[in-house]
Amino acid sequence: MAIEKVTAQNFDEKVKNNSGLTVVDFFATWCGPCKMLAPILEETASEYTDVSFCKVDIDEEMSLATAYQIMSVPTLLFFKGGEVVKKSIGLISQDDLEGFINSCK
Repeated sequence: MAIEKVTAQNFDEKVKNNSGLTVVDFFATWCGPCKMLAPILEETASEYTDVSFCKVDIDEEMSLATAYQIMSVPTLLFFKGGEVVKKSIGLISQDDLEGFINSCK
């Protein structure tokens, strides 16, 4: 499943109104660890087809970054039923990401 880039305009539709699990990657194009996390997210998204994956560019969507108090990137927020149930800050391994996903299901 492809990772969809979301904006403030479609965030509620894609994330908050989704009853299932959604992983949102808050990233920046200039962020080295964000670039390292991208292939991990892509691989995990292809394995977990029952989970939605989205990404938010903090420089383009400052209102979302502020609303969710994103202070550093990458930050992953795990939403279930439209609410944040888990947060991960910094680069993580695929095993850790899968562990977070499984703990949120």
